[in-house]
Amino acid sequence: MKHWARLNISTKDALSLDIKEHCFANTDKSDVYIPDHGGIWTFGKDIFNDAWVDYVQETCPHLTVTGALVFWRTPNYQHPGAHIDVAPISSPSRVEGVEYENTFHAANSSDSMDKEDFYQVVSSYNFVLDEGDDSAMTWYTPKQNSAEDLLELKKFESIHYDEVPLEKLNEVDRCTIGHDNLVMARTNVLHNVHMGNQERWAVCVRCIMNWSSWDEAVETMKPWIEKPKEFGGPTGAEPTRFGTWESKGREVDF
Repeated sequence: MKHWARLNISTKDALSLDIKEHCFANTDKSDVYIPDHGGIWTFGKDIFNDAWVDYVQETCPHLTVTGALVFWRTPNYQHPGAHIDVAPISSPSRVEGVEYENTFHAANSSDSMDKEDFYQVVSSYNFVLDEGDDSAMTWYTPKQNSAEDLLELKKFESIHYDEVPLEKLNEVDRCTIGHDNLVMARTNVLHNVHMGNQERWAVCVRCIMNWSSWDEAVETMKPWIEKPKEFGGPTGAEPTRFGTWESKGREVDF
């Protein structure tokens, strides 16, 4: 199963401020800051231009922007763990009455994060600030026979993660996020970023979480998911549109 989907939703003119300048001027307000390695900052939706927030809602009525996380990492810095995104039940993205898919408690025996206080964030909507970014968001599954005693809890001021060392995991998927369009990324399974040779600034847009599972998210968002490009096929209109092959052939030949 793919853990990401590229959307036909542009990020042009999304931001209302210079993210890099603002974050470096406010390291004391970060959720996590590791000098010379990386940082995480939480924002309300005022990080975005109002016109862009309206554009997202008008383009896809299922996405109501509530805020964002901003991630910064230095080139080649590899964080040693993967995590599952959780948020307090008081989060503005949570929808009362939705039973969110519980992949963390289903896969692990740890009770380090009380299910009554948190819910798992099914998906986020990501883009990077710089073109040519060579990092990749990566997803993992536990190695065989390693589900027990897997977690090392990491808690920060306003960010809560249950984190798993990468050596206990197998990679199952990866995606280079990109700059021009939003990428819907699955966040309720173990994930991390594999860093490349370029500094990475990523914006993780948070929206009201209307779906309970990744499968439901993908199904609901199908009209806005980019279709794969075809290489080497016929040009012009679909040849079988008349019910028979247009170049002296029949559909059954293929």
